[in-house]
Amino acid sequence: MRLITKVAQEMHNLLLYVDSAVCSRPLQVSNNVRFISQFANPEWAEKVLEGGQLKTSDPDWRRSGAESVEEYEIWVTTICGMACTVMALEFFNQSNYPTITLAKDALLHSVYQKYGEHLSDMRYREYVSWIRNYNLSATCYSRLTLSGIKHLLSHNSLAIVSVNPNIRGYSTAPTDQKGGHLVLITGYNDTDHSITIQNPSGFTSTRTQQNHTINYKYFQKYFAGRGIALYCPPEVKMD
Repeated sequence: MRLITKVAQEMHNLLLYVDSAVCSRPLQVSNNVRFISQFANPEWAEKVLEGGQLKTSDPDWRRSGAESVEEYEIWVTTICGMACTVMALEFFNQSNYPTITLAKDALLHSVYQKYGEHLSDMRYREYVSWIRNYNLSATCYSRLTLSGIKHLLSHNSLAIVSVNPNIRGYSTAPTDQKGGHLVLITGYNDTDHSITIQNPSGFTSTRTQQNHTINYKYFQKYFAGRGIALYCPPEVKMD
């Protein structure tokens, strides 16, 4: 079974690589996606990650869907992928979910694993199966390129990609760390060589949260080369 899964994954990688190499695409794609922070109060990303404030001090924690501030504390720094998913669900399906409400459902479907008070990173293969419950389709890529991302966006997808957390412009992880954080890619511009991301743990003061535009070279410095394409199933039409 593992071999079949691995072969299927490599086929996805290869098909996207070929398509992105031979297919034409527009010079730019821009999607109007409303920003959602993984912190209930977006300003608390900076207060917690740089300022050292307690996660439990977030005054808006109830908006997250957590049943207690202690539950919020367990989840808040793990749900970058769920914040990206909430943004995508609203964009494609006009539906809205609190981040931790969505995360707890994902946990029931093994998208996360819980070890005592600790949570695993978001698991891609399980995510692909789970997100179908919300009328979205997903494909994961273990060998994703910038060209592949642009191809996906030009074909009505959004992309959740793995990056080093330091992409926000503040160092919280080793510089050579591969991945560790997820952001949502919403657009690109080949004219000025820039890509637009929604960063669930970006900072308000440095404007690295919503519609954060960075050049390709800077993005490549932090990009881990893997991610998930999100799109409407063929039978579902966007308005």
